[in-house]
Amino acid sequence: MEKEFYIDLADEKFYENTFENGLKCFVFPKKNFFEKQVTFAVNYGSVDNIFYEDNKIKEEPRGIAHFIEHKLFEQEDYNVFEEFSKNGATSNAFTNFNTTAYYFNCTENFKKNCGILFDFVSKPLFTEENVKKEKDIISQEIKMYDDDPDWKIYFNMLKNMYFEHNIKNDIAGTVDSIKNITHKALYENYNNFYNYENSVIVCAGDFDRKELYSSILENLKLNEKDNNVKKILFNEKDEIANGFIAEKMNIERTMFNFGIKDVFKKFSISDRILSVKILLDIICGESSELYERLYEKRLIDKSFSYAYTCGRDYGFAIISGFSESSEIVGEFLLDEVVKLKKSGIDKKLFELIKNKHIGRFIQGFNSIDGIVSAQVDFFTKNITLFDYCESLKNVSIDDVEKTLYELFCENNIVLSLIEH
Repeated sequence: MEKEFYIDLADEKFYENTFENGLKCFVFPKKNFFEKQVTFAVNYGSVDNIFYEDNKIKEEPRGIAHFIEHKLFEQEDYNVFEEFSKNGATSNAFTNFNTTAYYFNCTENFKKNCGILFDFVSKPLFTEENVKKEKDIISQEIKMYDDDPDWKIYFNMLKNMYFEHNIKNDIAGTVDSIKNITHKALYENYNNFYNYENSVIVCAGDFDRKELYSSILENLKLNEKDNNVKKILFNEKDEIANGFIAEKMNIERTMFNFGIKDVFKKFSISDRILSVKILLDIICGESSELYERLYEKRLIDKSFSYAYTCGRDYGFAIISGFSESSEIVGEFLLDEVVKLKKSGIDKKLFELIKNKHIGRFIQGFNSIDGIVSAQVDFFTKNITLFDYCESLKNVSIDDVEKTLYELFCENNIVLSLIEH
């Protein structure tokens, strides 16, 4: 069944087609765009190595979702990357906390490239021999990330922010955890999670969507939903596990991450994402008084940034950058929060920042990659770009002020440092 959605802010429409088997497909028509992108994604990521099976908790080795992503590209009768290349396409994949995704970009041979994508994600080939070989490859990847200061500061922050939630564990697992992955476990987890209702296809570009639907039905062969498997909602505490962590690495300047743990409550995810983004912009965006003071005092530089990440049962904001005086930056930040709680948010400033986000949202439709990656991410949150647009139109100053009090609480901020 196909539904049409109209995003009035951007004057854009898209289609959501739900096939009889439960698979969803989102199509964003981009007339006269030269490039096309198609992504096949599964609502299955690194946090899902613990789940319920037949109402009992089952735990798989950490990194198993990422391992499956690596191995799906290995086919018995053809080289996936070579096939895409021969047909004028580039292809890649990624695994994050909630998602495993496979995609290609092309300007020609659209139907042929769709066939390649839908075929190889349907045909896992896991053997004792190729799994053993892959362990060495992934072990090297894990060691490489261990030497990456951006990766290290991020997961140090999460490990000190969360008590129970699986999000604190590295996406690729550890060298020790992947030793316990077997080809049988890979098949079991593929069969558990790579099913029609747990997957999505998101596409953007100038193409015939009926041709796309035909290719999906012809080439994508997944399992039906396994009702015996259910995801876990982690029972996480409101406060943080530890407020400070520092590690030395071979870098030129000290890096900081302020991680702000969001207390997970029953709120609309699209509303929450917008409220936090607008709030962070008001507090420490480039046009804020705080940013100007910190920059003038040379406490921060252009690397200063902020973001918000959330899933079905977690959320956190990050304020990051380089500084030799991160504790002072933190003091300025908390003073600004206290000040804002006392005075309230200026209405004109709120409207200005909201309009800025509306402009960014509209501009985002000029990017094929941006459209597809946003909707893939929203799929795991059970929302669409249409829902986000409605939240953007309706978000109020009261919503943002409420978020100010909920987000910035006592004992929920972690300072993670990588020192030189």
